[in-house]
Amino acid sequence: MKIAILFPGQGSQNVGMGIDLYESNKTAKEIFNQVNSILGRKITDIFLYGPQEELNQTKNTQPAIVTVSVALTLILEKELKSKNLKLTPSACTGHSLGEFTALWYSNILNLDELIKLVSLRGSLMQNATSGSMAAVLNLEEETIKKIIEESKTNVVIANFNSPSQLVISGKKDEISAVVDRIKLTAGKAIILPVSGAFHSTLMDESSKTFNQDIDKLNIFSNKSAKIPIYQNYDGKPETSIEIIKGKIKKQMTSPVYWTQTIKNLVNDGVDTVIEIGPGKILTGLTKKIDKSITCYNIYDFKTLSDFIISHEHKLSTIKP
Repeated sequence: MKIAILFPGQGSQNVGMGIDLYESNKTAKEIFNQVNSILGRKITDIFLYGPQEELNQTKNTQPAIVTVSVALTLILEKELKSKNLKLTPSACTGHSLGEFTALWYSNILNLDELIKLVSLRGSLMQNATSGSMAAVLNLEEETIKKIIEESKTNVVIANFNSPSQLVISGKKDEISAVVDRIKLTAGKAIILPVSGAFHSTLMDESSKTFNQDIDKLNIFSNKSAKIPIYQNYDGKPETSIEIIKGKIKKQMTSPVYWTQTIKNLVNDGVDTVIEIGPGKILTGLTKKIDKSITCYNIYDFKTLSDFIISHEHKLSTIKP
């Protein structure tokens, strides 16, 4: 069993995520309170109790998802340690926002740096109101590219989520024009409830500000990641801090190559993925990309406990 850890991105949020952890687990309470302190506001109240409209604001969504993912990861490690066991993944990755959780998981960022970075990222992306995005289903990449070309717009494919699901990004009127054309084909297009044209050149200004703040925070100072990170920018694994940092700086304006990421993981021998965080989106996409991969979800304490029980005989034993 060769394992990769996956961390979810925006769209996985739901009110009440992490509430079972908060009500019953000391580690979760400590992490939630620590994040509140870092942000200087109670983000926990938003994702534990809502309303959903407030949680869906990008400035809240991003730190909220990351917080729950981190809490679940640390609880998993602690529960395994109590049984003298450990999880030894060969790689990690995340979808868009989730890539930053992967940076934390691989020891490139500490929790304080992670939360500050995704909070800044969420605010910048929410304030980028000049564009729109749409999910396109059941159309091949070449067909979508042809429709975009025929529409004479600057719309781009922003997310290569699976062979049957891509996301386009661009100016609002241009997205509408492309969506209208797609509806005349056998495909399906759904306008997404986002504030901007994420993962496109319309994010240039936000990306420049974000990159300046990355440099001000003086992060990415370690020599290498503890395990390879498969990055959204090209779907390839990396451990060099400088290369990882360079790709992260391009992430906001570049496509998310999720299909290629999963294919590269499989080509490198990964046969099992564990999605840690709210929702099941990445598991669904992964199964569409390669049905041979074994997928697990850890999104609450029950799924975490069930995973440990079913895999105790396969996990590494910590040597005394």
